[in-house]
Amino acid sequence: MKQTETHEELLQRFTKRAIELNKKLSDLQESYDEYIKIQKDIHRLQGSIQVVEYLAYGKLPHDGNHTNMQNHIPRENPHE
Repeated sequence: MKQTETHEELLQRFTKRAIELNKKLSDLQESYDEYIKIQKDIHRLQGSIQVVEYLAYGKLPHDGNHTNMQNHIPRENPHE
């Protein structure tokens, strides 16, 4: 049967692993921050697309807030 590790050996092993994971986390932070920024940009652009589709074509967004609502017919000349 394998002998269990001593408290000191466990502390060394766990401390080493914690240091490795903290470094990995630090390395990933920049990528994570960029990921969050890109998600926000995509969300904003999707909203902009929905606005233009509504103005140009009367199309309502499929976001759950307009369920069972009919699309609109846009004006021929919206500046009148």
